[in-house]
Amino acid sequence: MTEELGRLRAQLSSLQSLLTLSKLMSDSGEPRRIVELAGTAVPSLARCQLVGVELTGVGWELVGPAGGSAAALGEVAVQLDRLGRYGGAVEWSATASGWVWAYPMQSSAGHAGFLVVAAAADPPAEERFVLQSLAQQTGVALINARLQADERAAAATALEAKRDADRANTAKSEFLSRMSHELRTPLNAILGFGQLLQLEDLTEEQVESVDHILRAGRHLLGLINEVLDLARIESGHLALSPEAVDVYEVLNDTIDLIGPLAAERALHIHSPAPPECTWTVQADRQRLQQVLLNLTSNAVKYNRHGGSISLTCHAGEDGRIRIAVTDTGPGIPADKLPRLFTQFDRLGAEHSEVQGTGMGLVLAKRLAEAMGGALTADSVEGQGTTFTLELSPAMEPA
Repeated sequence: MTEELGRLRAQLSSLQSLLTLSKLMSDSGEPRRIVELAGTAVPSLARCQLVGVELTGVGWELVGPAGGSAAALGEVAVQLDRLGRYGGAVEWSATASGWVWAYPMQSSAGHAGFLVVAAAADPPAEERFVLQSLAQQTGVALINARLQADERAAAATALEAKRDADRANTAKSEFLSRMSHELRTPLNAILGFGQLLQLEDLTEEQVESVDHILRAGRHLLGLINEVLDLARIESGHLALSPEAVDVYEVLNDTIDLIGPLAAERALHIHSPAPPECTWTVQADRQRLQQVLLNLTSNAVKYNRHGGSISLTCHAGEDGRIRIAVTDTGPGIPADKLPRLFTQFDRLGAEHSEVQGTGMGLVLAKRLAEAMGGALTADSVEGQGTTFTLELSPAMEPA
């Protein structure tokens, strides 16, 4: 009868142990809360009392009334230091009143410390097993709590870093926007007076000087406009008006605008006939025109004299519309191609006679992405470069 009661008590203790360990595993609170929960579980699982918990890297955590004296607890600490924290249960007869055990709290993720209990008598094997399981699961809960705390701290640090970066970007965008507006006013006055001077009866040298003023002014105005557009995109204030845009019409308008510049360099422009380009895309017409003008003007500037520019359009297998601009220029070396869409990086062209700012392609790519598209480039050194603008087809009316 006594043996049967003992087995029943062991089974009830094991059941209580499982419930307690389950609660420990699901507890996402602070280490102190987990330690307190373990302390309340010990008496119900075995005829023992929790003396304390030694947390790795923290020290001792006393829980409730100590089952042994402070001197006994100190002796346990000394013994643990001597043992070098190895696995398995360690037992001492630390006090005159009974026994003291230290169980390692660890899991596959690491070692949390030791759970130390005291008892007036040597507990039976089944109670030792339950205490050992409790120590292991307490270690799992403590390690999980520590990992969660580290994750929260890392997430908070990352969030604060993102906020700092957002504030810096906002400040930069506001500064660029304000400075650009401030520069436009006097620059427009300079361009206006330059155009008035063109109406005067000037000598050949004066005409050349005025032309130089106007070219430099327009170049600077274009740079300011690009800076303003980039600032709007980065700050999320770029206003777009998506609509169904006829690709053939936009390509024709682009050719009309770029034609005179191409003629100055004896460049031949090949464009698709209406049957070859009948698609419409979902885009902001003005911004799409801006992107294509940037690509074609680059095709003119960086082309060889007497070369050609080809404009094509086709639908890809994914249904997206692709507009390609190909030149017969010197091409871009493979090692420089990854830097193509980097702000102010002209890939060495700043040492040539070709004017530029290193911002046009960056702006074109950002505008394409703002319209839900993409801009990519392929180049063969010595043969030329192809820029491909990819956009979604226009949505059919419901």
